[in-house]
Amino acid sequence: MSNVTNITVGGVPDSSEVDGPTQTNENGKQKPNIDFYDPNNQEHDGMEMSPMGGLDRQGTLIDPKESMRRAESVETLNLTLHQCARDGNLDNMKRYLQGMTGNIKRKINAVDEDKLSALHYAARYNHVDIVKLLIDKGADINMKGDDDARPLHYAARYKPQRLHAAASSATTPDDETDASTVVSASDVHGDVMGLNISNSVILHLLSRNADVNARDAYGSTPLHYAATRGNEVAVAELLTSKTILIEAVDLQQMTALHQAATHDEKEVARMLIEHGANLRCADEDGATPLHYACSEGNEEVVQMLFDAGEKLDGWVTISQMVTDQDYERNTALHLAVVNQNYEVVKICLKKGSDVNTHRLHYNTPLHLAATAGDVRIIELLIEYKARVDCLNEMQETPLHRAAAYDHADAVEFLIKKGARLEKHDKDNFTPLLIAACKGHASTIQKLLDCGADISAMDKNEKTAIYWAAEEDKVEALQVLLNNPYSRDMLDISDRYDSVPLHVACQNGYLGIVKMLLDHGADMEYKNEEEQTPLHLAAKNGKTHVVYELIKRNKTLVNDEDEESNSALHLAALAGHTKTCTALLENGVDIEPRNCIQWTPLDCAAAKGWPKTVKVLLEADCPVDPMDKSKTTPLHLASSRGHVEVVNILMKWNASMTQRDTNGMNCLDLAIDNGHKDVAFAIINSDKWEEALRNETLDLATGLRSTPMRKLIKKMPDVAERAFYRCTSANMGNSDHPDYEITFNYEFLDDMYAIWRENSGTSDAMSSSGSDIYNEDFTLKESAKPYTSDSTILKKNHPLSIMVNARREDLLAHPLVTSLLRHKWNSFGRYFYYINLFIYFIFLGFLTAYVIAQRPPFRLLDDYKLSKCGDVNCNNETFSCFRIENYWCGKNECLAPNFVAVTIGKWIIIGLSALNLFREIQQIFTQKLNYLSWENLLEWIMYIFAILFVVDFQGCQRESGIRLEWQWQIGAFCIFLAWMELVLFIRKVPRFGIYVVMFTDVLQTFIRFFLVFLLFMIAFALSYFMLFQNQVAFDNIGKSLVKTAVMMIGEFEFDSIFYGDEKLNYPEISYLLFVLFLVLMSIIIMNLLVGLAVDDIKAVQDQAVLKRLAMQVELALDVEGFLPHFIRRRFVLHKETLQPGKPPSCIKRVFKLGDAALSAVSIANALNPELDEIEKVQEAQEQLQEQVKNIRYRLKNIRSQNDRVESMLETLLKVQNVRWEEQDTNDDVDNN
Repeated sequence: MSNVTNITVGGVPDSSEVDGPTQTNENGKQKPNIDFYDPNNQEHDGMEMSPMGGLDRQGTLIDPKESMRRAESVETLNLTLHQCARDGNLDNMKRYLQGMTGNIKRKINAVDEDKLSALHYAARYNHVDIVKLLIDKGADINMKGDDDARPLHYAARYKPQRLHAAASSATTPDDETDASTVVSASDVHGDVMGLNISNSVILHLLSRNADVNARDAYGSTPLHYAATRGNEVAVAELLTSKTILIEAVDLQQMTALHQAATHDEKEVARMLIEHGANLRCADEDGATPLHYACSEGNEEVVQMLFDAGEKLDGWVTISQMVTDQDYERNTALHLAVVNQNYEVVKICLKKGSDVNTHRLHYNTPLHLAATAGDVRIIELLIEYKARVDCLNEMQETPLHRAAAYDHADAVEFLIKKGARLEKHDKDNFTPLLIAACKGHASTIQKLLDCGADISAMDKNEKTAIYWAAEEDKVEALQVLLNNPYSRDMLDISDRYDSVPLHVACQNGYLGIVKMLLDHGADMEYKNEEEQTPLHLAAKNGKTHVVYELIKRNKTLVNDEDEESNSALHLAALAGHTKTCTALLENGVDIEPRNCIQWTPLDCAAAKGWPKTVKVLLEADCPVDPMDKSKTTPLHLASSRGHVEVVNILMKWNASMTQRDTNGMNCLDLAIDNGHKDVAFAIINSDKWEEALRNETLDLATGLRSTPMRKLIKKMPDVAERAFYRCTSANMGNSDHPDYEITFNYEFLDDMYAIWRENSGTSDAMSSSGSDIYNEDFTLKESAKPYTSDSTILKKNHPLSIMVNARREDLLAHPLVTSLLRHKWNSFGRYFYYINLFIYFIFLGFLTAYVIAQRPPFRLLDDYKLSKCGDVNCNNETFSCFRIENYWCGKNECLAPNFVAVTIGKWIIIGLSALNLFREIQQIFTQKLNYLSWENLLEWIMYIFAILFVVDFQGCQRESGIRLEWQWQIGAFCIFLAWMELVLFIRKVPRFGIYVVMFTDVLQTFIRFFLVFLLFMIAFALSYFMLFQNQVAFDNIGKSLVKTAVMMIGEFEFDSIFYGDEKLNYPEISYLLFVLFLVLMSIIIMNLLVGLAVDDIKAVQDQAVLKRLAMQVELALDVEGFLPHFIRRRFVLHKETLQPGKPPSCIKRVFKLGDAALSAVSIANALNPELDEIEKVQEAQEQLQEQVKNIRYRLKNIRSQNDRVESMLETLLKVQNVRWEEQDTNDDVDNN
């Protein structure tokens, strides 16, 4: 029983918040054992009767104020001590401790069901103030918790921090305790990078004499924990202790430096080395930190260790480090070669590693490199004088190892370096024999090309040809038979007298089999594969041969070959139903497993033989056996598209949640391999939700992928069916007032669902993805998004995927519409309209500022008129002071408008600065995705707005006069501001469709602009040459502009041809003008109009998709801007709507109801009318069903024919008529 004190007065706490003994209810679930006050119960000593006072157990009157104070404190908290410590609320903890009575120290040191005290929790979650308070109240600083871990262990283990980002006193939220804390470099001070006793749990514990060398149940000290987790700040803090034992070892004799080297914690390793850690310390396996670093391929740590050794004692230490061997006699070089890290190998060799040293079984680094097939490492080792023909314990050379693992390039390289082709190993195998035994055709060809002896035999007198045939290595055998010397080797038997009976049975030559058996051939003889003739006959579906063999010896049925395949395995793998039936009728074992842990059911499911699968299941074969890769028969059938097998397995309750080693479940495999019918079958099954709860990594994008995302991209029809499964109604009549429809958003809005915690390793799905919701369908506090990058959350959201994949039908589905409505009503509209309102304020004041200001050129013109009598006078330049003095001299001093200019200026500056700050924030959150034309225009607009309204001269503050350059950028700024409003309302579907039309037309014009520009230049240059005496064409720039203006109809024919200037070349001028009318005004302009009409029509044709896409973009954009703690409040698991319920008066008046979610809309969406294409598809499906029925009838006829054939054979035997034919594959299971 726990010693934790529970205070439950003032309400019954949730079961997750109650420590102590529990009871079991009728459903088998645990519930808190909550004791209420009972005057007759002697176990409630000291408990008050009521917050209003009363009598205690001794009958003494309790002060009502004191009673009220205690009750208020208890009712306010309603928490346990451990919860207060975990949550980190100092005020709650103080009030809780103030309300404690009795033996306070004992209660503070009490442990909960996880064997942790309050101090453990406070240390784990880095609540420094709570730690101080608990210690001051008597908490045991060296209290042992779970696995004997002390609070200092928890402080060192959790909340890892990196020194390269400096140390920080900030504490991350409690639900993120396992995430790395990145801290600011500005806080770096002192020996422990800015962390002092006031903000560091570790330093405070050490200052209170916590045992820095305390060991847990596994012998690990806090330094071990910090080094393993890469908690660099914790390591730095622990190393400040003068009593710390850097060389402390755990039960595996590993030091902190071992852990740092293993986990590639470079900074931790550096600190440990600087504090004198032993570079050559060995664990229980004799491995040093260098061994672990080389084994993991941690190049930087390896270099660091060597550098430290060189500084320590020069070459002496280095030579010792490279020659150190673990208990398997591995040096650092061996492990680096096994890891295939070229750079680490190179470093070891440069430091003097012995290239020919051997480890256990006498394997040298060259053996290991040849096994791995890394030619670069092989070349490097030989360059450092590795012996090419060195032998291991099995007398194998590196060439043997390369041939055994089909590394043809390595084989060729070794031979070029002098490796002996005919070197025999312990079993007399040459490299060619090994390659033939393994079936490595490419390696065999390489060896033969290099002159390998095809007649070589092993100690059992088996040739390469015999091995290839025995192992059924067709390609290898073909390569061998292509050799001109192979003919003489065909009839040579092996040492064990393996006869041609194997081949005869394999190919179903019944006459030869009978002849061999009649002459005394041993049908129980096993070849090197441990296969009997029955294996080969069953494998190839030779039923006649199987019956013949079983008839002569029934004990053969359960024999296994070298790969542990029984005859039933081989028959099931090929789908020979009759052969399987024959074996089952004769008592074969139904649950054998082969070398890859496949049962006969796995074999049949992988190849898609439904009849064979059904036969095996009816014979009580297990339905969910797993092989080495965690693959089940359902996985195999799904990945290969065998829908009939999938349906059979699902009917037999095959597991949907099981995942293979790549994290794929049956639905993932069906989708990835393009099997739509299998996906449909899974979605239509009773366990469809389990199949959808999975996640994998998309290797193409590096983003999270789920079955729902895959369905949206690859199989929208199946995705639509999944959407229907995510909706449920309480009745069929959608017009009924009580009609309710429930939408399940679990798979569509899944940013908080983490169905796979340990990628690639879990057997079944993680429960965290499906258990993140409370009973009211809201998120639990512990739920976290699968990524903190809002850009990825938006880009990878199923809704965004629908938009990018142009899935209009899916976007229009009630499930999607309901989710969008929920997001918009919950937070989208508030966020959007607030931002729109702020922008309207900015735009309004900017517009008012522009209108209220006098243009500087008008002020300058008046000034020029007064000074020189001509506005074109060039002697006077713009000067704010002179203009202001001029107007004041006229008693008309310029004064800015107070509201539009004086106040408006500061509002414009403030809002511009605010928006620029938001843009900077977006840069940090969106990174490269931030780069867009829209964001560039916003930067220009806000910067220009500030430059436009800021006063650069003293007279500007008094008069409000703008400088000429300010006025020009102001003109551009006001243009951009109104254009930005266009982009702002683009996200509103009602108006945005027109903005989309404009942008599409603009894009088309930009693409056409090059052609358009060529025509412009052609006519502009011609006009420049002909009309250069006219002002409009006196330079090339004016000519281009005038030509462009003429395109819109402003020809000014009279002024050009009959004006004051002389027309020098009238003939060519008239000709070019007519050409301009035809080409530019008629053809080009009509072409532009036609392109624009086509673009607008295309937008109109896709108006629904565009509108839905804008709704999705708006909802996700707003959601992306929200902080995590706000966003998570609006995530729902399920939502129930009542479309048949009459809307309220307000909704009817203001038309606030959502037409897309009306009863009629939902009914039409869930029961859509088929269009012409869908009707054709439905007709095709019906036709396919009819074809299936016909095929079934043909099979029945075929079965009848088989029976008739059997009867005829019997009659022939009775009449002594000889009739034989070769076996066919008629018994192969056909889908």
